[in-house]
Amino acid sequence: MEKINERLKLLRRQKKITQEQMAELVGVSPQAVSRWECGVTCPDIASLPRIAEILGISVDELLGVNEKEKRRKINSIIADAEAKIDCGITAEPIIALRSALNKYPSNDRLLCSLMYALYVACEDEELVREYDAEIISIANRIDEFSLDDDCRNEARRLLFRHYCDTGRKADAVLLADRMASIETCFERNIYWVLEGEDRLSYLRERIADDLKYLLWDIRAYSTYAEMTESERTDIETLCESIESSVKDKF
Repeated sequence: MEKINERLKLLRRQKKITQEQMAELVGVSPQAVSRWECGVTCPDIASLPRIAEILGISVDELLGVNEKEKRRKINSIIADAEAKIDCGITAEPIIALRSALNKYPSNDRLLCSLMYALYVACEDEELVREYDAEIISIANRIDEFSLDDDCRNEARRLLFRHYCDTGRKADAVLLADRMASIETCFERNIYWVLEGEDRLSYLRERIADDLKYLLWDIRAYSTYAEMTESERTDIETLCESIESSVKDKF
């Protein structure tokens, strides 16, 4: 009972709903909501679906039922969706992620994965108009309500790219001011608390990742810059050398 009460109070505050507003939405008195949150009583079982709907979660989540199993299922859904997206399949992951969100409507990671699937699907110009509003809506929802900084940063990154892809560069510039700085991010700084082989292992991973991003930038430059065929060959030779270093040393 105590866990239910704590969840009720936390989720209500996260949604910026007062006890009076919650009472009105559920159809009970404000005193009843106060007693729930103080642990004096529990909500009637008939009220649980409505409370869960207001808070944007499932009844199971409200009751704290098998959180470990829920995380396992969500991780599996996301991994399966991302594997298909990597293979160029988007329609099936979009359907699967929307279905999962019907069961876990407040899960930020599922929302981020759906946003990513919609963004990738927009490579088909015919789908841009269909998915545009949904991409923006998900980004705004995550930005306003999520307590997960990783999800918020990823949503902003995807929305930034979507704005650029759809010619809304003024909106992209405004959003860029709110994006995380690479110098202050977790990945750039966490190695300071590591020691010995843990620090070296982490730095090898970071170097490998950084080199992969460098490859992306070099090839993007090669795509858009005016250069001779010989210069492009030199660029590709450089990229191959970097790829070899990543494989052999990091």
